[in-house]
Amino acid sequence: MHRVDFVIGGVQKGGTTILASILAAHPGIVMPEMKEPHWFDNDERYAHGLPPPDRYHALYGDPTSTRLWGDATPTYWWWPPAPARIRDYHPGIRWILLLRDPASRAYSHWNMERKRGREKLGFREALAAEDERMRRATMHESRAYSYLSRGYYARQLARLWTQFPREQTLILRSDWLYAEPSAIAARVFHFLGVPPMPPSAPPPTNAGDYDSPLDPADRAALVASYASDIRELETMTGWDLADWLR
Repeated sequence: MHRVDFVIGGVQKGGTTILASILAAHPGIVMPEMKEPHWFDNDERYAHGLPPPDRYHALYGDPTSTRLWGDATPTYWWWPPAPARIRDYHPGIRWILLLRDPASRAYSHWNMERKRGREKLGFREALAAEDERMRRATMHESRAYSYLSRGYYARQLARLWTQFPREQTLILRSDWLYAEPSAIAARVFHFLGVPPMPPSAPPPTNAGDYDSPLDPADRAALVASYASDIRELETMTGWDLADWLR
């Protein structure tokens, strides 16, 4: 049975839409029209055991195709049960992770929910309310209000690596993709084992408009919250993330 070959598993507001668009243009890759299938992070679907994947696979068309199937759902990395579900579905699946400065990511996430009309609290108030909200949130509310919790990347990576070998994960910085989309695309194609594609015009960024920039005091508070996790991520990846700590 043809199974999904790779996931762009994180992070939300980290450039996953841009990368999915680049990969969808490759003749050797199929991405579903629905950018985020949310197959493995839907607890209702798993309420009665492992669901048959027929509906999931139907998103990809011809099951005899030799093209790679990809799923770009950035919640997979953050939703605790999802990595194990994906391992049970296909232990050989490859993970692509795009990581953005977590403080900027949190503010972008809040701005998106505010623009959608789902968030009525100010940014500082929403962060203060997050723990209580998450305790009583539905699955869909959890996705909306998880501004702070999604940014603890080291703990999420550690969880992922309990389920998958490190060599099945490609971890990239979002700003690398924005700065050099062709070079990053080449790295992803190599990781997936498909031939390179000639550079093309990068797809437009999926950036939202902010009514005001992130307040420096709010950024300082976020950096303080994330500091130990960022330093652990430096150890895990070998990156220098000093810019995330400013």
